[in-house]
Amino acid sequence: MGKQAYDPLARFDQTVDLSDEDNEVVLCEVLPNTKRKYARTLAIFDHFVKHHPKAAVPPDIRTFKGFLRVVANSIPGRLDASKDKRPTVETMEGFRRDFETAWARERKYVFPTEVSTTMKEWIRTKLKEEVPLCTEEMDKSAFSPNDLVVTMVQLWCKDYHEYRGKYSDRSRVQLSFALLLYCFTSARTGEVHESTARKHNSTSASACYKHFRLTFQAVDGEAMLVLYYLREHVKNGWKMRRWELPVHAFYEVYSEDTNLLLNPLIYFLPLACSDGALRDYQSLGQLLDDLESGLPEGQHVLELPFKKDVCDLPLFRPFNELDRERSTGRARGADSFGKMFAALGHRAGFICNITARACRRWALMEADKHYSEAARMKFASQASSHVFGKSYAHPISEVDGQATYLGIARRESHIKNGRAMTMHHHPQLWRSLPAKLEFEFESREDIIQLNGKIENLALQIPANDAEQRQIQSERQSLYNQKNRLYMEALRHQQKAQPTGLLESGNPQPKTDVDKHTFFHYARRVMPERDLLADALLKETNPRNTSAIISGLICTDASGSVKWP
Repeated sequence: MGKQAYDPLARFDQTVDLSDEDNEVVLCEVLPNTKRKYARTLAIFDHFVKHHPKAAVPPDIRTFKGFLRVVANSIPGRLDASKDKRPTVETMEGFRRDFETAWARERKYVFPTEVSTTMKEWIRTKLKEEVPLCTEEMDKSAFSPNDLVVTMVQLWCKDYHEYRGKYSDRSRVQLSFALLLYCFTSARTGEVHESTARKHNSTSASACYKHFRLTFQAVDGEAMLVLYYLREHVKNGWKMRRWELPVHAFYEVYSEDTNLLLNPLIYFLPLACSDGALRDYQSLGQLLDDLESGLPEGQHVLELPFKKDVCDLPLFRPFNELDRERSTGRARGADSFGKMFAALGHRAGFICNITARACRRWALMEADKHYSEAARMKFASQASSHVFGKSYAHPISEVDGQATYLGIARRESHIKNGRAMTMHHHPQLWRSLPAKLEFEFESREDIIQLNGKIENLALQIPANDAEQRQIQSERQSLYNQKNRLYMEALRHQQKAQPTGLLESGNPQPKTDVDKHTFFHYARRVMPERDLLADALLKETNPRNTSAIISGLICTDASGSVKWP
């Protein structure tokens, strides 16, 4: 009997009951926050139909126009300077897209192409003129390296702001490391800090220790620390394979002399050591002593692993969870960071809000000059090559038209300076009240009353967690009220400040405004604070500076050093 021929289709002879299946179209999955946005547009339309019995459902062109007119008159706009606060053309166009998508997903109705095109053009023409819609645009500012230095110097050497939390110094270190992450990785705000769109997750959707790898390796013949950061929470990252996610590397020693303020490792190491994250080291001192001996013979890369129980611990935590022992796994929100970042910029002399998007814009513009399109898109985590030109490329042309036409050597500084001008930095703008006026401010009757209320709340002993949260909320409200009064006094002083480069009738340049602040004098009686400020500006060894910072924020028996 001959051998039976192999049938490759034999394994597929099984049958199924097709009546168990359906013909339902499976739509692309979206985040819960996006679903809520779609549902909101349908809820608004249903409310509109109740008040308009003649409205067509699904909406025809006439109903669609009437609906969008009501929406345009009802949605408040942020950019409109008038009292009406109308939304922008882009806001209405975005609402139209969400509305049409919601119908397709939830009510299985797809608008005809001619209807979508008609409504799109109608918004840009007739609706814009008749409502009228706001035509202002968001600032396309870019955060340059000079702006970064100004901000970091303000934070570490001149900042009078009192950061909150039991270990308030850690808030300053967290802010520094986060700022450098945004500048050096082009990350979006919701990647490093927790985005509102991802707060439904049971675990923190922000930068945690599991996203970092610390190594000691030989780089160009020199032994140094190298830190790798995996951006897991990029836009649409939940749809990507791990191989598609961008990974960024930060090294300890720059190839040129660079201010230590701009070295991310001097902030990461103290954060990791204060959290007890390193598996094989109890303190930063032990790690630095070990590094002095160099790499083991025959090894080029040595990984310094983290403990398994800190993998899901966020690096950037709320002010009331700075101590690892009190952490609940929550991360600092992106909105909270954005407000803190903007406030720091104002104290540094920037008129406009500085944002993580401004950091991203400058990083992508520089990457576009020096790297391939594929490398830039990987760096930015962008799926389309058109996004950069539409949303990030600065209107000031990269091409030096004069030099190109004449065939001579090109200049670049004036182009960079022009791109950085959007931040509107005033070096001589008062960051805080002069010392005399600050003492007068603290002596005001209303401020004395506020301080008394704050102190009384601090002395109260809560009976339970609910009462503790109530006391904290009341204290925060009083702090905010005091800060508003302070900013009003500061703005009044700034308006009265001379704007010229030279004092009237005085040929000498103006003195540094920071030398007249209360913070300038307070720092002189705090040796550890003054030492750190000087080290960040003058020290050349990043490990020495890391040790100084670690001494301020480590949660050991010595406690926290509070700055003014």
